[in-house]
Amino acid sequence: MSFSLIPSLDLIGGRVVRLIEGDFSRPEFYDDAFTLVDEWPSGTLVHVVDLDAARSGRPIELDFVRRLVARGFRVQAGGGVRSIEDARTWLAAGAERVVIGTLACDQPELFRSIVEAIGSQNVLPAIDIRAGQVRTHGWLEYGARSVKETFAIVEDSGCSEALVTDVSRDGKLQGPSFALYRELAELTSLRIIASGGVTTRRDLDALSRLSNLSGAVAGKAILERRINASYRPETSLAPRIVPCLDVRDGRVAKGVRFVELRDAGDPAGLAQRYENEGADEIVLLDITATPQAQRTAIETVSRVADQISIPLTVGGGVWTIDDFRSLLRAGADRVAINSAAVARPELLREAATEFGVQAVVLSCDVLGNEPGEVMVSGGRVSTALDPVEWCRRAEALGAGEILLTSIDRDGTRNGFDITLLRRISSATGIGVIASGGAGTSRHFRDAIEEGGASAVLAASLFHDRLLSISEVKKYLGESGIRMRRSAA
Repeated sequence: MSFSLIPSLDLIGGRVVRLIEGDFSRPEFYDDAFTLVDEWPSGTLVHVVDLDAARSGRPIELDFVRRLVARGFRVQAGGGVRSIEDARTWLAAGAERVVIGTLACDQPELFRSIVEAIGSQNVLPAIDIRAGQVRTHGWLEYGARSVKETFAIVEDSGCSEALVTDVSRDGKLQGPSFALYRELAELTSLRIIASGGVTTRRDLDALSRLSNLSGAVAGKAILERRINASYRPETSLAPRIVPCLDVRDGRVAKGVRFVELRDAGDPAGLAQRYENEGADEIVLLDITATPQAQRTAIETVSRVADQISIPLTVGGGVWTIDDFRSLLRAGADRVAINSAAVARPELLREAATEFGVQAVVLSCDVLGNEPGEVMVSGGRVSTALDPVEWCRRAEALGAGEILLTSIDRDGTRNGFDITLLRRISSATGIGVIASGGAGTSRHFRDAIEEGGASAVLAASLFHDRLLSISEVKKYLGESGIRMRRSAA
């Protein structure tokens, strides 16, 4: 089934505005709407919300819709629909569909009569939900019926699609409510247009994989140019599953929160096993090289590279361009740096210039809760750097991806730090590899969907055979997440 992005324009007094969680006391006004829409492809379907109409009970921004249509845009519009005449007024202004919210929940008979009068194909029911309850009248009141009852009313009316907004996510750029949309797949046969929290292209990629979704509405993220109105899901990259080999003295070691290390096997043998299980990439980190001021063991890198055909990322003890060059010549496809980047950020730019951004990975280890702080020297030394600011700077300097590790979650199997992941993935335009905390297949899905990760890394979970890569990929595939490769 197709999936489309629908830009949203919320209007108060003819001006484009975004409300945080629907709160009229916290408006954020934007530039002239027609300056914004001129950047969008002709024929784009635009979602127009007349917020003044939602409060007054009658359509107001009719001329705005007419101007959009005259410029070649398609429109679905709503706000203040309280009668058949109101619905016909929006259609007469040029809207393809009339968005109706409150009536579907509070006045089902009137809602049905409107659908019958103008046709179900011209109606888009809007069901706004907060904490499991329907909100109506511009989100200002609780609906008269439950979520289940409201969806039943919409289904019975003959409509095949509904716009569903998680009010608690709206305007906050904290990611969509994936759990809500999965629950709705069990509750209703309606196709759903998701709304609320869309922040990045990766959010759209993740939403497009849910079988019951036909599209997503995005407002603030488009207005702030975080995502492009011309988005198409078929251009998205599949996420990667990445086993990590923490190497000490030529052997794989693993601990908890970067300490209490134990032997986990031969790196070359493990790398070969993981490729056979379907790994998309191997990360090899020499965890003693930086603390002991040693260079990464080139021999170990060569042995691992000789055993696999999938990409190999190597880090630990990298301080100079010559170190980059030596690792790439030994068989690494990418090089990750942490301490050296903090000590001399220009190294990122120099490496990206010589080897390309695709070969440069920033390894960012974070300790503590929000905002947390960036740590170096294997998690032993604090830098006082803010993780978001540092990752943004690294991207600007030339980092092609970020390997983001939560030290607090490392080796605990308690799940990834989704808040940290979301903060970094939302603030940057490059991929983020989630690291620290994998314990179940669900944790991988949460990192990809809720956290916006482009790849998910795990170590002890795979080393100890508590979960295999093929099991993780099977679970993700059943969740609708397309994977790059399967087990050999």
